[in-house]
Amino acid sequence: MDNPNFWDFLAKQNQEDFRNSRTAGSCIEARELIIALPEEFQKHDREQLLKLFVMKFKLEYGADVVAALYHNKAMTNYHIHLIFSERKLLEHAEFKKASRNMFFDERGKHVRTKKEILDENGEIRKGCYIVAKGDTYDIRNFQLKEPIFKSKAFTAGVKEMYTDFINELVKEDKNKLAVFRHDRPYLATKKIGKRNPKEAEIKADNAKRQEWNNAVDEALIAGLPEEKICQVKKDCIQKPIHESIEKTGFHPDLLSAILQAAIRVLLDLIRTIPKKVHKEPVFNAEVFRRMQGVRKDLLHQNQVIAAARRRCERAQAFSAEASKPTNIFKRNMKTKAAKELSASLLEYEKAIAEPDKIVKRAGYKNVAAFTRAYEKSCKLLESMKRTEPQKESIIASLKKYEKEALIRKGDFSRGAEEQTHIKTKENVR
Repeated sequence: MDNPNFWDFLAKQNQEDFRNSRTAGSCIEARELIIALPEEFQKHDREQLLKLFVMKFKLEYGADVVAALYHNKAMTNYHIHLIFSERKLLEHAEFKKASRNMFFDERGKHVRTKKEILDENGEIRKGCYIVAKGDTYDIRNFQLKEPIFKSKAFTAGVKEMYTDFINELVKEDKNKLAVFRHDRPYLATKKIGKRNPKEAEIKADNAKRQEWNNAVDEALIAGLPEEKICQVKKDCIQKPIHESIEKTGFHPDLLSAILQAAIRVLLDLIRTIPKKVHKEPVFNAEVFRRMQGVRKDLLHQNQVIAAARRRCERAQAFSAEASKPTNIFKRNMKTKAAKELSASLLEYEKAIAEPDKIVKRAGYKNVAAFTRAYEKSCKLLESMKRTEPQKESIIASLKKYEKEALIRKGDFSRGAEEQTHIKTKENVR
């Protein structure tokens, strides 16, 4: 930008408009995006990298931008802070002149008469002022805020844009990024920034969300369709949260009860799924063999999770029994119950976290991504198996027709030519 005072002028106008709007809260002078970068980007020239990201935003949204590149001390968090203006600079500043004397109170709000800014002694109160007729009372350097920056679509759009842009620059496929899809069964967890005053609250919230995500993994492995899980998420999580906010306002502490109810619904659905005998398709591809191994590990882990859950339920029942007034003097019983419950809960937590680790060790993003890939592979192989007998029948028919033609013609050299033609067709098929 050519104007060195651009950000000072922008801050001033935003502050003035904020005061005039009499809105509660703090004034937003500019917006900021924090863009995480793959560690391999350290090899790129820092200045050139910043220019690329700034120009990408300018071309897409036509807004003025400044950016800075940062790395933490542990060298594990390479990222860009990109600050942009929600307003566009006017070609020429607009000067508003008073057509008559104008009176402003302590808040900078225009009032109709001079009496409204006088104290009991008839003096102008401190902070109030008068703009004489013909004087400039307002200078506007910027247009109104661009509507796109106020929309929810902007946040989603800019994430998609920069994710695609980063992936174009990434050399290794394993470092490519993906935008979290809210229409999928998982719940997003929040990143905790350094010295965040709400760190404990966010950690507790993330733990609840992860519990749901673990239940989703278990459901996918058990064979519950992803569409069904998404429907449970919509009906038992998103809808109750929306209704709760409308009725009583925002209460994060209610999330735990909503998620627990949703998890119970999901576990009940898992129990209704009939046990299937998984027939391994006849296919010798190394990739699919590895997928079969991952699938086998996941099915086994689901059995481990179910067993761990049953032990938890027994331990909880034992703990409840030991806590009854009739058993209040049985200290050994209470101690044993507490130890069993603690051990079973720890075992269960380890068990439900394992499916995600299994698929990630195999190179997949999550259980849902692996399940989709595995199911597609199975369908493809089944399709190949169905068409295989038909293919063999066609080849047998062609050979029969070839033989009949040779016998009828009685010309060996011509027969050899026909045979070559048929083999070519077989290869194409």
